[in-house]
Parts: sequence; structure tokens; C-alpha cells
Amino acid sequence: MTATFDQVQASILALNGPERPFVYEATPTGVVGRWNYADQKWAALLGAGSVDADYVLEVVLDETESTFAFEEAEVVEETGLTAGGDGIGFSYERSTFKGHKKSYKFDLGAAILAKVTDRQGDHVGQSYGYRFDTDEIKDPLLRVFDEAGWEPRRKGLFSRLFGG
Repeated sequence: MTATFDQVQASILALNGPERPFVYEATPTGVVGRWNYADQKWAALLGAGSVDADYVLEVVLDETESTFAFEEAEVVEETGLTAGGDGIGFSYERSTFKGHKKSYKFDLGAAILAKVTDRQGDHVGQSYGYRFDTDEIKDPLLRVFDEAGWEPRRKGLFSRLFGG
């Protein structure tokens, strides 16, 4: 027997904990996972910069079919200020993504002063960095769905028509 919507949602919310860099929140249609995986500012001898990156995993639960679907979104903003023999430079980049994604990223740097913000608060020092892997937020959900007897929602016309 498969678990109900409420049971699956409660099992997912029970995954939350201070050791996780992200949080799952209840929604009327299922759950949303939020991960601000990079919130950093730094100053170096000849420059300064910042990066802010947010990932959102929306999970839609269909109790009548005992299925789930993922929808992912990411926003990354980076700024930089540099000074050197060629003069002064400023850069800004913003990228957005919505769809399905598998991603692994990391960054590590050193500076005169760096501030990194995560779920445990602000950390000030001389190094900054982040690590991000979509499997880290998805794998616990897939285990819950497996234990609950839920399957991924099939997409596409032929899958809906022929069950394949």
C-alpha cells in the first residue's frame, strides 16, 4: 500500500535538520526545497566581489496517481571590482534557470577579508567558498518516495496514452 499525500509530505519535512545546508517547506501541492548555496562577499588587495546563488526544488505530489514531479529553478548573481595596471574594472553577471538540472559546483578562494553566510549564520575570515550538488537535495526525497511506494510522474504524450 502506498503512503498518502500527508504521510509523504510529513516524511519529507522530517528530513530537515541543522546539518543540512537546505530546508524543505510544505506547500499546498507538495514541498519546496530551498538552498542558498552561495552568499559570499570578499575583499582582496586589488579587488572585491560577491556571489549570491539560490536553488529551488519544487516537488509536486499527485496523491491520486501516487506520483511526484520535480521543477527546478536557480538564480546566480556575481559582482566584481578590480584594480590594477590596466585601471579599474567592474563586472556584474546574473543568470537564471528553470527546468530540470543535474549540477555539481564548487568554489574556493582566499582574501584579506571574506564573509560567508549560511544557515548557521555569518562567518568572517580570509577564505570563502561553496559546494553545491543537486543530488544532495534530491537523493533524500527519492528515498522517501521509494519507501512510500510513489513513482516519478511520466511525461509526454505517448507515456500518458500508452503507459510507457
